[in-house]
Parts: sequence; structure tokens; C-alpha cells
Amino acid sequence: MQILRLLLLASLTVLSATGFAAPLTGQMARVGVTDSDIEDVRRWREMRQWMDEAIKQGAAGLIFDINVTQSNAQVALSLAEEVTRLKIKTLAYVNTSAIGGGALLALACDEIWMAPGSRIGAAPPKVQTDETLSPKAQDTRLAESLAVLKAGARSLCKLKGHRPEIADAFVDREKGLVIGTLTLADKGELLLLDADTAVQAVEGKPLLARAIIGDVEALAKAATPEGKLVVLNGVWYDQSLKKVAAATPVLPVESKPEKSAEPAFTSSQSYAGKVVVIPVGQDDLIIPARFEFMKRTLSRCNNDGAEAVIFELDTPGGLAWDTISLMMKDLQNLKARSFAFVNTRAISAGAMIAMATDTIYMAPASAIGASTPVSGDGTPLAEAERAKNNSAFMGMARTVVREKGHDVRIIEGMIDMERGLSINGQVIIPKGEIVTLDSAQATMQIDGKALLAKGIVKSIEEIKQIESLKGEVVTAEPTGFEMIAIWVTRYAAILILIGLAGGYLEMQTPGFGLPGFVSVAAFALFFFGHYVAGSLAGQEAMVVTAVFVVGIILIGVELLAAPGTIVPGVVGFICVMVALVYAMSGWEVMPQGGASAGSFSLSAYAAGLRNFALGVTGAAVVITLLCLWLPDLRPFRSLILQTSAGGTLQDAPSMRDAIRAQVGDSGSARSALRPYGTIELSGRLIEAMVEGGYVQSGTPVRVREIRGEKIIVEAV
Repeated sequence: MQILRLLLLASLTVLSATGFAAPLTGQMARVGVTDSDIEDVRRWREMRQWMDEAIKQGAAGLIFDINVTQSNAQVALSLAEEVTRLKIKTLAYVNTSAIGGGALLALACDEIWMAPGSRIGAAPPKVQTDETLSPKAQDTRLAESLAVLKAGARSLCKLKGHRPEIADAFVDREKGLVIGTLTLADKGELLLLDADTAVQAVEGKPLLARAIIGDVEALAKAATPEGKLVVLNGVWYDQSLKKVAAATPVLPVESKPEKSAEPAFTSSQSYAGKVVVIPVGQDDLIIPARFEFMKRTLSRCNNDGAEAVIFELDTPGGLAWDTISLMMKDLQNLKARSFAFVNTRAISAGAMIAMATDTIYMAPASAIGASTPVSGDGTPLAEAERAKNNSAFMGMARTVVREKGHDVRIIEGMIDMERGLSINGQVIIPKGEIVTLDSAQATMQIDGKALLAKGIVKSIEEIKQIESLKGEVVTAEPTGFEMIAIWVTRYAAILILIGLAGGYLEMQTPGFGLPGFVSVAAFALFFFGHYVAGSLAGQEAMVVTAVFVVGIILIGVELLAAPGTIVPGVVGFICVMVALVYAMSGWEVMPQGGASAGSFSLSAYAAGLRNFALGVTGAAVVITLLCLWLPDLRPFRSLILQTSAGGTLQDAPSMRDAIRAQVGDSGSARSALRPYGTIELSGRLIEAMVEGGYVQSGTPVRVREIRGEKIIVEAV
């Protein structure tokens, strides 16, 4: 059996070598790019699948056929960074226009070619105007976006061999562009190159593009000897997968099951002598539970004796105070060597984490900086509050950065746009701009020392080789309970919705049934998840849970025992709100910006209040829909016994009485209607409901509407 498997594997190798398993060998693959392709995330993911499949099938290169007129440059930057990491030759063909995000995508390619009459450039940041912000805050917001975009665009150019000053002029209208005696853009205007200018020879080489060429087919012929071109799209992708599946022999499976590989991280795995990688991705720094996971991981590294810890950063930022806590406590107490691998963004909080490590490395197309504090919803702070927070953050960050041997002027410029960055008289980032460094700037040598990062690397393995790390690389991943905590804190509003809706439905039905179990489970998971996440601890968790239970009891008193008294319901609702919001805001309840202990700031509870409001609103919608539609749904109608003792439901006395009811009939409520209950009409007891509230027992009522078998009344 083993010999047969080896023979089949050898056959596959021969097939691959003859081109059978690589049908695109020697061919160029065309990818059409429009505005919608850049701004629709799902569309871009689909296109990435096509590209990956083309690379797998041996394509000679990718041609991005760009026709983009107005897409957002900030959105396109992350996509362009993906293109730089593709392990294949990439060509940009500017087919009519590559403006905004299209220009950045072109800069991410190895070569740029222009169609006759085409244009490229004009990729400024787009910042939505907010009339509630002061002009100063608006300027700060624009400066942040500009700094990040400019650093990213420059990195693309340096990685692919284009002129970085062109990226500056594309993005920043204040730069202008003068090369030698040629003025391409005056200050105050964005650079937009036509095809003739883009291919013009300046200082012995084309300004930006290789040449003007008639169409994509001609470009494919110029790029490869065969000149063949395949168009990547959904039809090609589906057919390609079918062909590969049909051509791939099926290896026989031995009867004895093979032992599965041990996962990279288990709760029992030791970190002793290992290099522990902690990934920090897009959303990781906005989820408090992820900070708790990172803190526990660093603690385990200390206890087990890890050789080194590497933070792999690709993040736009996150929670400021959690980051400061991680910097000043956990990273400072770490015994192992610490590294930051900026792959590809360490913006805002990500930059602060990087600067709290011993050594920083940059990916080829990467950026670090822009750490100005913003409010909970992402908008810049008011001028006075911004100054207070900047001072507090700089004071705390300086201590850590100085301890790690980095230049404190860098972190100061990242936080305060009024400082800029000048080293020994050399202006690297002028005042008025937030410091954000691309890979070349971060690694530039000043007086024989790197400005910030030790070097540019492509992988963690390179860092291991440079730093002579011997341990096995393991990636830290959350355990089962930690994943629960992350999930709960991310989707807390949904759990609140389920808990409130289930609790209300349970109060409207006799006994204790499924809605009650669902409600209890939802709130139990809510509090357990936040306890594991670290927002509740010790006696605090017991107190918050007790306040919540008291609130539920008071609401039950209002609905069941003393309807209409209002006070128990209001007090109960406040208790529930306080308990839930505090549980979601436990990480942020601390003096901010140098405020005195015990001071209150509503912004610290913004996320908790938002989740609570979403949960309550959603629960109200669900309850309303259930009250209106649930009784009429077929699964619930089938629960009613239709035949008994030779009759039907319509033969029951209560139904005969209900059928006789007419719109306008008056009577009184014999039980509370919440919304269903019993009323008396002309001496007959029938079931009815009220919409938009409840009616107390004994209240005079009138039939407002008859909807099928449903009698709807209103208080008189």
C-alpha cells in the first residue's frame, strides 16, 4: 500500500512538471478593477480567490486592468498592501483612469503601464464632515488620515521602486511636485498625471509608468513570450476548480487512521524555551477580552520561561487605556525578550504596543504611528480635552519608551501633531502633521543608529535568524473560555436582546417554560463571559449580579403583582441597566486624562450604553412582532386541539361567544391584559388582547377591531 501511494505521488510530480497540473503556465491573468471592486469587501474577497487560484495554476503574472475614478483611497490602501504580498509579477494597466484608490492599487504593482489618454493620481484622504466638531478637531481628524495614508503610499512606492515623492503629491495637496526643472504640481493642488507625462523620462528613467500601450492584449504579448491572456472571473474560477478536481487522482486511504497533528496551542502546552507569537489584527484592540487574553499569555510566558514574545501587528488601533495598561504593567514585567513585527500596520494603539517592546521590525510595505487619542466613537476630542489627554498619554508613554531605548520624540510626535519630528536638525515630519513612519523612514540611519525599527523583514523566521532565537515558534490562541469571553463581549447587545425578550415572554405565560430557560441562559452567559474577560472580578461580580437580580424582581412585581404602580418598574429597569452597563464598562472605569480618582466621565460608559440601547430596542421590536404574529403562525396553531368529543374548536362555548362579538361592544376586563387576557361582554367571558400597552383588571373596555379569531379591545 505504501509503495502504491509513493508511485501515485511520483505520478503527480511528473504531471506537474509537464504542465498538466499548472494550466496557466506562461500565461498572464487579467483582473478588472473598478470603483465597486475596491469599495465592496465581498467583491474584493472573491477577486482574491481568483488571483490565488491563478497563482496556484502557475500564471506568469497578474495584470490589474484599472478603471477607477473616485474610490476611497483609505479603503484601497489595505487592498494595495495585499497586492504587494502576492508572490507573482504584478502589472497595473491604467485603462482610462486610476484616480483615488485606483492610484494606490497601481503603486502596489511592480510595473505601471498607461492606455492612450489615461490618467493617474489624485488620491487624498476622504474625511466626512461633522458639524458637531470644532474646526480644530476637524483639522486633527484630517491630519490623522493624511499621515496614515501618506506613509502607506510611500511604503508602496519604496517597495516597488516608484518615486516616493509622487505618492506624497498624489495624497497631500500641500506638497506639490518639482523634479529638477520640471514642475508637475504646484502647492495647493493634487498631482494628476496624464499618460504622456507619466511615461516622460526624468533624470534618466520614466517618471512613473513604463510606456503607453494600446490594450491589455498588447501588454500581455509584451510581458510574456507566448503573449497569452486569460480573464479571471467567476465562470473561469468555477470551471478551473472542476478541471483541477477531475485531473487530480484520488489517493487510497489506509484503513488505519493517521494521527492528527497537535494544534499549535492548547491549554496544557508549555511555552518553555519557545518563541510565542501574539497576533494583533484588525479588531483585536477594540475588544477588551483580547487584552485580557494578551495579559494572560504574557503571564504564562513569564511562568513557563518563554525565550521571546513577538507581537505581529496589523491593526488600525483601539482602546487607549487598555493599551496603556498593557504597556506599563504587563510588557514591563515581561522577563523574555519582546519584539514587534509591524506587518503591515501599527497605527494608534498598535504603535504604542510596538514601542513598548525591546525591538521593532517592519514589513517591506508597512507604517507605524498616528497615536493621537480620540473619543469612544472615533471622532477627535475637543481642544481642551485633547490637550489634557495628550499630556497624560505622553507622560505615561515616555516612561515606557525611554525604558525600551526608543527616542521619546517619536512617540510625542505620534500623539501631538504640533510637535512633528526633527532629529539633529533633520526634519523628518514637519510640525502640523502627525508622525506616521513608513518602513524606510522607521529604519533610516541617523548618526549610525536606526531611527526606530532595527530592520525590514518579510517574516518571523527572518527575525529569528537575525536575533539568533532557537526556540520553536508557537502562535498564542485563546482557549475555549477565552473564546467565549471574546464572543460575549463582542455580541453583548444580542445577548441582552435575547434575555429581555425571553424574560418578557416568560412573564406572559403560566409556569416556567422555554422562554424562561432561554432568558436565564442568555444572561448567565453574559455575566460569565464578562467575568472571564476581566471586566468583573471578585466581589464586584457578585454585587453587579445581585443588583441585576433585584432589578428583574422589581420588574416582575410591576408586571405581575402590582401593574400600574410604575415605581417598581422604573427602579427595576434602572437596576438592570446599571448592572449590564457596568459589566460592559468595567475596563474603562478609571480616572482619565489625569482626572482625580472617583471622577465621573460618561464617555467611559459609551460602549456599554450603546450595547444596552441596542439590546433594549431589539427586544422591544422582537416582543412586538411576537405578540402580533406568533399566535397566527402554523406551528403554534397546530398546538390547539381541533377535535374533542366529536366537535371542533369552533364548537367550544368560548369560541361561540367570541364569534358573536361585534366591533363597538362594551364590557370590562376580568383579568389583566398583558397583552392577552379575559374580558366580559354581555355576560360572556371571552379572550381578547390589547395593543400598545396593558389593561388592568376591572377596567371598562370596548371592542376596537376583530381580526380573524383575534378580538382587539381598548380601554374606555
